[in-house]
Amino acid sequence: MRIKEKYATEIEGPKRLIVGGSDALYSFNTDLISEKTNVPTVNFGLNVGLGMGFILDVARRNIKSGDEVILCLAYSLYFKPSYDVFAYEYYRMLRKRELRHFSWKQHGYYILLNLKLNIKYFMQKFKSGEEGEQRPLHFSESGSCLDADGSAFAARKNIPLQFPDKFEKTASVLALEKFYDACTEKGITVYITYPSTLGFERYKDLNYLSDLEKYVTGRYDVIGKPSDYFVPYENIYNSVYHVNSKGQEKRSMRFLEELQLRKGDSSTLKNK
Repeated sequence: MRIKEKYATEIEGPKRLIVGGSDALYSFNTDLISEKTNVPTVNFGLNVGLGMGFILDVARRNIKSGDEVILCLAYSLYFKPSYDVFAYEYYRMLRKRELRHFSWKQHGYYILLNLKLNIKYFMQKFKSGEEGEQRPLHFSESGSCLDADGSAFAARKNIPLQFPDKFEKTASVLALEKFYDACTEKGITVYITYPSTLGFERYKDLNYLSDLEKYVTGRYDVIGKPSDYFVPYENIYNSVYHVNSKGQEKRSMRFLEELQLRKGDSSTLKNK
């Protein structure tokens, strides 16, 4: 986050932020997008476990009038808590004043959940076999994850995402509305698109996805629809939300085509 923020603050003139969870981190080569559009573009993909509120707070403090924001939001961000488990741990360790976002009940819940996650992590470290050692990936100057070649996808992860039975206006959705309205007032252009994720047949008939799409298209400027970004197994790296380098190339090139099709797109953002 610090690296991304440092890069963003050094940009002079209008810029583009691609904001979301780690799916955005893997999906968009922002160096390439910057080069092709002549608009400095920063990949603000963070961890989905931070929650919608945390991720939008980071975006909010890094944008100004004339900028453009692409919100590529993992589906769970819409229905999980606005400030989720990793936000709690981050605030607990580094910014205790921000713990005001949590009730006393949530304090207890997240302390126990973090303990559980740490135990699970250490157990996996000592577990042999299924997942081999993954070589370190590197990040571009503009914040994208690069060189996720091939696959490191464990068989146990090859399962569909779980969705609520119906779409509801959660605290996270209300945080999104507040962010969008504030950006509109300040002359910041916001588009919403959908995450790249491994496609499963059952997604075609999910009420939640169709209801979410109706809500999003009814209120925001939208790029694409959910099914546009269901990707095949061969384009997945180490999570249903993480594409490999081939998947990233496809999504980045598609995004460039989508920008070109939008009236008044990057021509209004080109640096003078």
